[in-house]
Amino acid sequence: MRRNVDNVKKFHNFYLRSRQWKFVVGITVGIVLLCASIGNFWLSPAIAFNQTYTVMSTPENVIWGELFKPYSNPILRVNSGDRIIMQTVSHEGILPDQGDTIEFFAQGGIPQNPKSAISTEIVLPDQLNVKVAVKKTGPGPHVITGPIYVEDAQPGDVLEIKTVEIDYRVPYGVISNRHGRGALPGEYPENNAAIYSKVISIDTQREVGIFQPVNDLSPLEIPLNPFIGIMGVVPANREEAANSVPPGNYGGNLDIKLLGRGSSLYLPVQVPGALFYAGDPHCAQANGEVALTAIECSLTPTFELILHKNMQLATPLGETKDAWIAVGLDEDLDEAMKKSVREYLQIANEKYGMTKQDALMLGSAAIDFEVSQVVDIVKGIHGTIPKKLFYQLESEEE
Repeated sequence: MRRNVDNVKKFHNFYLRSRQWKFVVGITVGIVLLCASIGNFWLSPAIAFNQTYTVMSTPENVIWGELFKPYSNPILRVNSGDRIIMQTVSHEGILPDQGDTIEFFAQGGIPQNPKSAISTEIVLPDQLNVKVAVKKTGPGPHVITGPIYVEDAQPGDVLEIKTVEIDYRVPYGVISNRHGRGALPGEYPENNAAIYSKVISIDTQREVGIFQPVNDLSPLEIPLNPFIGIMGVVPANREEAANSVPPGNYGGNLDIKLLGRGSSLYLPVQVPGALFYAGDPHCAQANGEVALTAIECSLTPTFELILHKNMQLATPLGETKDAWIAVGLDEDLDEAMKKSVREYLQIANEKYGMTKQDALMLGSAAIDFEVSQVVDIVKGIHGTIPKKLFYQLESEEE
């Protein structure tokens, strides 16, 4: 495998710099030597010191309906390599069109039982606190936790958001379909209703959601795949932050289901400190998100924030253990597709040395391009590029 750092300057003009991490988790202190890699590249390690912080979803740490602005005061300052255990709150159940929150969840079988120390079947207090104490300042529905200032981050750098772990906060979630929204606006909800919501019981041990049809059909089990729908840095253009719904080159409401445990999202830093934030937690989502929402449920992700200096990146880029994720965003779904394909061609050309013409031919046979979502104003397409497809090309360059 390649060991020369110079070879890593391809592929969106950025690659990971070498590092060795030392991290603190709880009271455990250790030094762990890691070979940091992107794709199949191994780099020489260097030393960095990591700490773990916890960010609570209290009213002073969240905003509602919009994204943070360049002038927003950070709630925490961290160094590259630090980890953040960040509580996120789902908006479903506390929006005005859902009425009284306790009654809404009670109708779905979720009681409020704060006196029971052992019962987890309880409406999350943080949801109630947000509804009472946080002013909804934007047109979006999302509750956003943050922002977090990353020391030394400047425009022209890349912030890697590594999702280390995701924990469930509650044993329930909500799927909603609203009038004029979703993949079939005007057709659903039926009977011209303003909103149709289903409360989904969640078995956190088995990681399944229980979907109960309204008629006498048997309940269906939905495999859970928790991920955070909104992960982003503050956009330089404050107008882009006015609404939490549309994603952009700053990340935000990408709603890409592949960005779960063990994944990384790479974003171009827009403002000093990057000002990272997260929200819109999902227990499960299908590509397309056709009703309007996924199974929206409050989660606690653990993120590791890694700063890559002077490594240019124009658009969001995803990575899993097995694949690269080429992201295309546009209000026009056809244009989003074109952008995702172009990102894939650039990856194949700059990282693996293929001509773009050959890469296009290969993509027609071996690369899946799927609709991330069609409900966030700016629509998303993501191309999944299997790393194993290119193993032979990499071995030839060793």
